[in-house]
Amino acid sequence: MKLRLRCTDATSHITLHIKNITVHEATVRITSASDQGLLVDIVNFAYDTNRQFLIVNLNKQLVPKNDYNISMKFLGLLNEDLNGFYRSSYVDETGRTRWLAVTQFQPTDARKAFPCMDEPALKATFDITLIRASNMTSISNMPIHHTEDRPNNNKADVYQTTVNMSTYLLAFVVSDYAFKANNATNTRFSVWARSGAMEQVEYALYAGPKTLDFFETYFNITYPLPKQDMVAVPDFNAGAMENWGLITYRESALLWDPKLSSPASKQRVLTIIVHELAHQWFGNLVTPKWWDDLWLNEGFASYMEYIGSDHVEPTWKMADQFISQDLHNVLELDSLESSHPVSNPVNNPDEINEIFDSITYSKGASIIRMMNMFLGESTFRKGLTNYLNAFKYQNAEQDDLWRYFTEASKEDGFNIDVKLVMDTWTRQTGYPVINISRDYDARTVKLIQKKFFLVPIGKNVSRTEAWHIPITYTTSVSNNFFDTRPQFWFYANNESITLNEHDGIPSKDEWVLFNIKQTSYYRVNYDIENWKLLIQQLESNHEVIDVINRAQLIDDAMDLARASQLDYNIALNLTNYLVKEVEYLPWDSATTNFGFIDDMLSVTAAYGKWKKLVAQRLKPIYEKIGFVGKDSDSHLEKLNRVNVVGWACRTDNQDCLRHSSDLYKQWMDNPSDDPIPPALKRTVVCYAIKHGDELEWNFAFERFQKSNVGTEKDILLSALSCTEKPWILGKYLMLALNTSSGIRKSDSSSVFSSVASNSIGRPIAFDFLRDKWNLIKELHGSSFFAIAKMVKAVTQSLNTRFGLKQLNDFVEMHSSALGTAKRSLQQAIEQTEANVIWMENNFDIVNAWLLRNVS
Repeated sequence: MKLRLRCTDATSHITLHIKNITVHEATVRITSASDQGLLVDIVNFAYDTNRQFLIVNLNKQLVPKNDYNISMKFLGLLNEDLNGFYRSSYVDETGRTRWLAVTQFQPTDARKAFPCMDEPALKATFDITLIRASNMTSISNMPIHHTEDRPNNNKADVYQTTVNMSTYLLAFVVSDYAFKANNATNTRFSVWARSGAMEQVEYALYAGPKTLDFFETYFNITYPLPKQDMVAVPDFNAGAMENWGLITYRESALLWDPKLSSPASKQRVLTIIVHELAHQWFGNLVTPKWWDDLWLNEGFASYMEYIGSDHVEPTWKMADQFISQDLHNVLELDSLESSHPVSNPVNNPDEINEIFDSITYSKGASIIRMMNMFLGESTFRKGLTNYLNAFKYQNAEQDDLWRYFTEASKEDGFNIDVKLVMDTWTRQTGYPVINISRDYDARTVKLIQKKFFLVPIGKNVSRTEAWHIPITYTTSVSNNFFDTRPQFWFYANNESITLNEHDGIPSKDEWVLFNIKQTSYYRVNYDIENWKLLIQQLESNHEVIDVINRAQLIDDAMDLARASQLDYNIALNLTNYLVKEVEYLPWDSATTNFGFIDDMLSVTAAYGKWKKLVAQRLKPIYEKIGFVGKDSDSHLEKLNRVNVVGWACRTDNQDCLRHSSDLYKQWMDNPSDDPIPPALKRTVVCYAIKHGDELEWNFAFERFQKSNVGTEKDILLSALSCTEKPWILGKYLMLALNTSSGIRKSDSSSVFSSVASNSIGRPIAFDFLRDKWNLIKELHGSSFFAIAKMVKAVTQSLNTRFGLKQLNDFVEMHSSALGTAKRSLQQAIEQTEANVIWMENNFDIVNAWLLRNVS
């Protein structure tokens, strides 16, 4: 390995990152590239394992502005950790195990592949040579320049020099994969997979080039590389990784089979492809100086995945789906005290890994969406393009982006100080709730903002935060749900704002509604009378209110009630109108919120009434859309059916259960002829297994082992957790720790999470986590995302003081070995505390409402 370094300040040592690498010290040579190759003598080597440094101490100081060459030989392991340079495998059609080598360097694991300066701001060009067996192929970021013969029938692929880039974006794959290419655009676009899965690459090969062309137009910057490869990797921890010119994916995030994969799987494939391609500009072309501003990468890619997907599949209404897929979910997490700002100081690999969470991704995307709305699309795109051009192949900070948006705003006549506004959203934890109180006789509305907590739990929490909030509103008189530019600003230094008749505030019989299309990142709580007016509107003609705002009203009301800021009688009364609702977004919002109450009540005497209430709400929509779909159904109708049918079976709808049982029996009778619609496979298999026995479970597990389709395997893994037989659930958890079972290491935490989502499996999963901690740690290592996912799943419905004590004891016992899971465990504890308080504050209220309203 050879590096060329430039000395910026006089120093007598060179520091490189290494991890799990043995450097052959005798081979290390340092020469001056500026002084005729003069050799620089080495005094000794030091290793700082905590900071993952190799320090080469020299006998004299290096000269500023001079270049130096350093070369060495080293030994690294092709590991199975799913990071660094690691190996993966698959079984081909003949039953033979095939191996491949692949990289995953983000955020700090290039140092596991070779000694380097492994920080995002230390960009360089790379010359890669990969030596492989002659029957395999290699891929890297750039095209192959030429191939050389090497001894033992090996080949050396010598790659073109990369553009200036960060180490974490470097990538290489060595495999026996096949590929299909799309050469219809200026960029050669290829999708690689194992040969037995090549029929599943067509959708990616359609969506990828179309997305790349769209982003070239949207950013007004040509994609800078000559090719783009996308590779499906059997063992992959994340969904995908945006390596420049060589994007790697887990199979279920790239491959789609029209016969066996669901519409939801197709949507996931599209959004992940678009997300990763957005990174080729935002993250790759311009990179944050340090991981504090990771959100600039992930927030923008998470927002652009909806914009790009909307272009590729305009009938899917992806821009609307942002509400349920990202915004509502992150509003819940960000209302915990243990949340963090999107721009968050981090200092070591564990802290860096911790911030790859939904605050970084989904809150980042949500406030970017808000910024787009208050700047306007043309100003937003102008600022974005100017910023990308100014910093291409370089690094930037969020203040750099704010400067270019502010300049674009001034040029377009709006003069918004974007840094002033956005610092209140990026540097503070949480978000506001705006409390609306009306004087109905005077026709005035008073707005007050305060920080929203899901449940204030008596800790020393500062409540002095305030935000610069773009405000939009409409009324039953104006009924304008299209203009999302701010009508005024609620600045952080305003104690309150009052609107009157001249601002369009209507008479006392008319409602007001704030946050049109929920474009801004806050909740709204009205006085009781205005809530009642909105409920009356929903019950008389819900379509008067925009579909996004119907979803917003449900989510705001249910979470405000959960936080004891709104009477649960109001929140539950609002759901009465659902018997008339047919759209996907409000139903998705409703069932997500029903899920929390379902978890809280599942082992209480109130559960029977609750389940009956949900069944009553669902009955009209289930009868309208039916169990069996039509070819003419739109994408959103298909997603709506999946949601409604799943909840119908969950609430013991006999028609739903009969369909599931019959279809599963037909499949068992003739395994080669699967009659189950792909969209409903999870529901059908789940409820057939739930009401079945070991025979039904074994059949599904056998189908999982034999399936060649990653998206189908994911569905079956989830459905297998639905059994109510405790011993089978225990067996399933053990199988998830045994990679020879066919359950991959990267999927084991998903199995655990699915078991924990089963009310019978939840205590089994919690006991398993505690009892098998050493096995789990051995499988996943000390710095892992899997534990965070497991703990969140097993604690999401813990709601007793005893359960909270068990969780605290577990965290205290293993506090020194939690790695990247520390913050997630803090959030799990806080969520459990919130659940306990919910039971103490709200159970009796909800139970009384159910007794009054459900016969």
